[in-house]
Amino acid sequence: MTNNVIRRVAGAVGKLGFAGAMASALVLGQHAVAHAAETTTFQLPLMEVSQSIGGPRQFTIGLTATVGEQRGVTTFGVATPPQFDGGSMPDSAVQIHWANLTTGKTAVTDLPIRAISQQSCDCAPASVSVFTGAGRIVAAATANGVAINLSSGLGTFTAS
Repeated sequence: MTNNVIRRVAGAVGKLGFAGAMASALVLGQHAVAHAAETTTFQLPLMEVSQSIGGPRQFTIGLTATVGEQRGVTTFGVATPPQFDGGSMPDSAVQIHWANLTTGKTAVTDLPIRAISQQSCDCAPASVSVFTGAGRIVAAATANGVAINLSSGLGTFTAS
Protein backbone atom coordinates (compact mmCIF):
# COMPACT_ATOMS: atom_id res chain seq x y z
CA MET A 1 0.00 0.00 0.00
CA THR A 2 2.84 2.40 0.82
CA ASN A 3 4.36 1.89 -2.64
CA ASN A 4 1.01 2.75 -4.30
CA VAL A 5 0.74 5.97 -2.27
CA ILE A 6 4.31 6.94 -3.15
CA ARG A 7 3.66 6.25 -6.86
CA ARG A 8 0.46 8.34 -6.83
CA VAL A 9 2.18 11.23 -5.04
CA ALA A 10 5.15 11.05 -7.42
CA GLY A 11 2.78 11.00 -10.41
CA ALA A 12 0.85 14.01 -9.08
CA VAL A 13 4.06 15.94 -8.38
CA GLY A 14 5.35 15.09 -11.87
CA LYS A 15 2.11 16.33 -13.49
CA LEU A 16 2.15 19.51 -11.41
CA GLY A 17 5.80 20.05 -12.31
CA PHE A 18 5.04 19.62 -16.01
CA ALA A 19 2.02 21.93 -15.78
CA GLY A 20 4.12 24.50 -13.91
CA ALA A 21 6.87 24.31 -16.50
CA MET A 22 4.35 24.82 -19.32
CA ALA A 23 2.76 27.78 -17.54
CA SER A 24 6.20 29.31 -16.96
CA ALA A 25 7.09 28.84 -20.61
CA LEU A 26 3.89 30.58 -21.68
CA VAL A 27 4.51 33.50 -19.33
CA LEU A 28 8.16 33.80 -20.38
CA GLY A 29 7.18 33.49 -24.03
CA GLN A 30 4.72 36.35 -23.66
CA HIS A 31 7.38 38.38 -21.90
CA ALA A 32 9.79 37.83 -24.81
CA VAL A 33 7.14 38.90 -27.32
CA ALA A 34 6.50 42.07 -25.31
CA HIS A 35 10.11 43.20 -25.95
CA ALA A 36 9.76 44.37 -29.55
CA ALA A 37 12.53 46.02 -31.52
CA GLU A 38 13.35 49.56 -30.45
CA THR A 39 14.78 52.15 -32.85
CA THR A 40 16.81 55.09 -31.58
CA THR A 41 17.57 58.04 -33.84
CA PHE A 42 21.09 59.32 -33.18
CA GLN A 43 20.87 62.27 -30.84
CA LEU A 44 23.24 64.27 -33.11
CA PRO A 45 23.00 63.92 -36.91
CA LEU A 46 26.09 63.61 -39.10
CA MET A 47 26.96 66.79 -41.02
CA GLU A 48 29.37 66.57 -43.91
CA VAL A 49 30.49 68.49 -46.99
CA SER A 50 30.72 66.60 -50.25
CA GLN A 51 31.76 67.55 -53.77
CA SER A 52 28.96 67.66 -56.30
CA ILE A 53 28.38 69.03 -59.78
CA GLY A 54 28.41 72.77 -59.28
CA GLY A 55 30.55 72.78 -56.17
CA PRO A 56 30.59 71.49 -52.62
CA ARG A 57 27.33 70.90 -50.76
CA GLN A 58 26.56 70.37 -47.10
CA PHE A 59 24.47 67.37 -46.04
CA THR A 60 22.81 66.52 -42.72
CA ILE A 61 22.24 62.78 -42.35
CA GLY A 62 20.06 61.27 -39.63
CA LEU A 63 21.14 57.80 -38.53
CA THR A 64 19.36 55.13 -36.48
CA ALA A 65 20.18 52.13 -34.32
CA THR A 66 17.63 49.33 -33.87
CA VAL A 67 18.01 46.80 -31.05
CA GLY A 68 15.85 43.95 -29.82
CA GLU A 69 15.27 42.06 -33.08
CA GLN A 70 18.03 39.60 -32.17
CA ARG A 71 19.86 39.33 -28.87
CA GLY A 72 23.09 41.36 -28.89
CA VAL A 73 22.60 42.61 -32.46
CA THR A 74 22.36 46.29 -33.41
CA THR A 75 21.09 47.32 -36.84
CA PHE A 76 22.39 50.66 -38.05
CA GLY A 77 20.30 52.51 -40.63
CA VAL A 78 19.69 55.85 -42.32
CA ALA A 79 16.65 57.89 -41.25
CA THR A 80 17.30 60.79 -43.65
CA PRO A 81 19.47 59.90 -46.64
CA PRO A 82 21.21 62.79 -48.42
CA GLN A 83 19.77 63.96 -51.71
CA PHE A 84 21.47 62.78 -54.88
CA ASP A 85 24.06 65.44 -55.66
CA GLY A 86 24.80 64.44 -59.27
CA GLY A 87 28.38 63.51 -58.48
CA SER A 88 30.10 60.17 -58.73
CA MET A 89 32.45 60.64 -55.81
CA PRO A 90 32.96 57.61 -53.54
CA ASP A 91 31.22 59.28 -50.58
CA SER A 92 28.01 57.28 -50.49
CA ALA A 93 28.86 55.63 -47.15
CA VAL A 94 29.74 56.65 -43.61
CA GLN A 95 31.68 54.87 -40.94
CA ILE A 96 30.00 53.97 -37.67
CA HIS A 97 32.53 53.75 -34.82
CA TRP A 98 30.76 51.94 -31.97
CA ALA A 99 31.74 50.83 -28.50
CA ASN A 100 29.93 48.62 -26.02
CA LEU A 101 30.61 50.38 -22.71
CA THR A 102 29.51 47.30 -20.77
CA THR A 103 31.84 44.77 -22.43
CA GLY A 104 34.57 47.03 -23.84
CA LYS A 105 34.10 45.66 -27.37
CA THR A 106 34.68 48.20 -30.19
CA ALA A 107 34.53 48.12 -33.99
CA VAL A 108 34.01 50.22 -37.11
CA THR A 109 31.23 49.44 -39.58
CA ASP A 110 30.66 50.92 -43.05
CA LEU A 111 27.08 52.06 -43.61
CA PRO A 112 25.75 53.09 -47.04
CA ILE A 113 23.89 56.41 -46.90
CA ARG A 114 22.45 56.36 -50.41
CA ALA A 115 20.67 53.52 -52.16
CA ILE A 116 22.52 54.10 -55.45
CA SER A 117 25.19 56.76 -55.81
CA GLN A 118 24.71 57.24 -59.57
CA GLN A 119 20.99 58.11 -59.69
CA SER A 120 18.39 60.07 -57.80
CA CYS A 121 16.49 58.20 -55.09
CA ASP A 122 14.56 59.34 -52.03
CA CYS A 123 14.79 55.87 -50.50
CA ALA A 124 17.08 54.79 -47.69
CA PRO A 125 19.74 52.15 -48.40
CA ALA A 126 19.85 48.76 -46.76
CA SER A 127 20.62 48.69 -43.06
CA VAL A 128 23.70 46.97 -41.64
CA SER A 129 23.44 44.56 -38.68
CA VAL A 130 26.40 43.96 -36.38
CA PHE A 131 26.90 41.95 -33.21
CA THR A 132 27.56 44.59 -30.56
CA GLY A 133 26.62 42.38 -27.64
CA ALA A 134 24.26 43.37 -24.86
CA GLY A 135 24.97 46.53 -22.91
CA ARG A 136 25.21 50.30 -23.21
CA ILE A 137 26.36 51.27 -26.72
CA VAL A 138 27.76 54.57 -27.93
CA ALA A 139 28.17 55.14 -31.68
CA ALA A 140 29.76 57.97 -33.66
CA ALA A 141 29.33 58.38 -37.42
CA THR A 142 32.02 60.02 -39.56
CA ALA A 143 32.23 60.91 -43.23
CA ASN A 144 33.87 58.36 -45.52
CA GLY A 145 35.51 58.69 -48.91
CA VAL A 146 36.23 62.25 -50.05
CA ALA A 147 33.51 63.87 -47.95
CA ILE A 148 34.62 66.21 -45.18
CA ASN A 149 33.28 65.71 -41.67
CA LEU A 150 31.74 68.88 -40.21
CA SER A 151 30.16 67.23 -37.19
CA SER A 152 30.12 63.56 -36.24
CA GLY A 153 26.77 61.93 -35.73
CA LEU A 154 26.40 60.59 -32.20
CA GLY A 155 24.00 58.07 -30.71
CA THR A 156 23.76 56.17 -27.46
CA PHE A 157 21.38 53.31 -26.64
CA THR A 158 21.09 50.02 -24.78
CA ALA A 159 21.22 46.69 -26.60
CA SER A 160 19.67 43.65 -24.95
